[in-house]
Amino acid sequence: MIEPCLVLFVCTANVCRSPAAEHLAREIVGEQDFIFRSAGFLYDGQPITERMVDALLREGVTDSDLHISHRVEDETLGAADLIFTMEARHLRDLSIRDRSIFQKTVPLMEAAERLDRPMTWREFLASMQDREPSMYFDDRWDVPDPYKRGQRHYREAVDSIGSLVSTVFSNLKT
Repeated sequence: MIEPCLVLFVCTANVCRSPAAEHLAREIVGEQDFIFRSAGFLYDGQPITERMVDALLREGVTDSDLHISHRVEDETLGAADLIFTMEARHLRDLSIRDRSIFQKTVPLMEAAERLDRPMTWREFLASMQDREPSMYFDDRWDVPDPYKRGQRHYREAVDSIGSLVSTVFSNLKT
C-alpha cells in the first residue's frame, strides 16, 4: 500500500487562504491519497475569518468554521512531503528557516501552471529542481489575500484557490 502524501498549505496567518486551500482540497480530492493540513506564520489558535467561512459555504464546505490556526513549526515542515504556499514570499521565508525546505515547497499558482500532465508528487518535485531562489522576488505566483476586504474578495479568493487546487490535483498522483 502506498503511503498518503502529506500536503501542507501555507499562508501568512492561517485564517484565510491556506485553510481555504486545505478545506477545498479535502472537499475536491478527499484524503485517500493525500492528507491536507495548513499553517501560517503569525497565529496559533485563531478562528478562520467569518467571511471565508461564508465564501467556503457557497462551495459546499460546511466544516471550515471548526478551523483553528496553526503557526508553522519545524516539526510540521519536516513531516510534510509537499508544501504549497499562497505567495512567493512564503516560500522565501520558509527557505530562510531551513534551506532544505525549498526542495519541497512550491507556490500553489506555480504548481498549477507547471503540472501540465499526470505525474507523481515525487516526479513533480524532481521536475522543479531547476528552480533558483531568485525566481521568487516578485508577486507573479501570489494568490491575492482577501483579509479585511469585502465579501467579493473572499469569494474571488475561494474561486481562485478552488481552481488551483483542482488543476494541481487533477494531475498530481501518489
